[in-house]
Amino acid sequence: MIIDGKLLAQSLLSGLSEHVAALKIKGHTPTLAVILVGDDPASLAYIRQKQKAAEQIGARVVFSHQPATINRDVLRTLIETYNADATVDGLIVQRPVPDLLGDVSDILNTVSKNKDVDGFLPDSPFDVPVSLAVGEILQNAYTLTGTPEKNYTVWLRHQRITVIGRGETAGAPILRYLEKQDCTTSVIHTASVHPKTIMQQSDIIISCVGAAGVVPASVVKPGAILISVGLWRDAEGKLRGDYDEHEIAGVALCYTPTPGGVGPVNVACLMQNLIKACMMSKGGRI
Repeated sequence: MIIDGKLLAQSLLSGLSEHVAALKIKGHTPTLAVILVGDDPASLAYIRQKQKAAEQIGARVVFSHQPATINRDVLRTLIETYNADATVDGLIVQRPVPDLLGDVSDILNTVSKNKDVDGFLPDSPFDVPVSLAVGEILQNAYTLTGTPEKNYTVWLRHQRITVIGRGETAGAPILRYLEKQDCTTSVIHTASVHPKTIMQQSDIIISCVGAAGVVPASVVKPGAILISVGLWRDAEGKLRGDYDEHEIAGVALCYTPTPGGVGPVNVACLMQNLIKACMMSKGGRI
């Protein structure tokens, strides 16, 4: 069974539209500033998705497109400008940043915590959107399981969950999110011993690699839930996930497709963080 990320995202965005309408009555329009350095095609596509989602809920995106040759001090000044702008509620420096700039972690960390809607700063008040997206997808999957367990949180804690990959943009924040839910989670990385055995014992597999065949159908436990956060492009330029959807369809209970799985929900959860940031700055809650 396919978990329709587009449908789930639309449901989330519809609810957020109501919050934006209420904020606008009070004279506030949730505003996201996005800084892109360079011309990475994937980053440009992702920013267009953010713009489309913001437009749908009535929020605003300020897009600052900078050349890959931007001076480090200029980038720092640009971040400081948005930090000081009271009309900007969320601020993102789109990753990856070109290698030409070198290590810019010290610059990225100057983003105001109250505007860190990507949730990458230490002690950020926001969860990383992809981790929130995984949470939303798991709740959706729970409704599809037909389990007699009436409490989602209890159900989740009883699942054997495996996260493949521990990168800072996906695997690591998803692991932190699951730890907050008191889940016992296994992690598979390049140095893991017997990764296939771990996968065979998993009720839920969340793969964050972005390569073909990371989760072979032969190691999927019948009735398992599969979520592919990782994505890659095949020879024809089509987006693919970390498992072959046709092969695992007859084994897994439900799974996210690529495209149309985690991606749309990720963007919707970013909008959720943006509205939360706007509410925080205006002294309210969401």
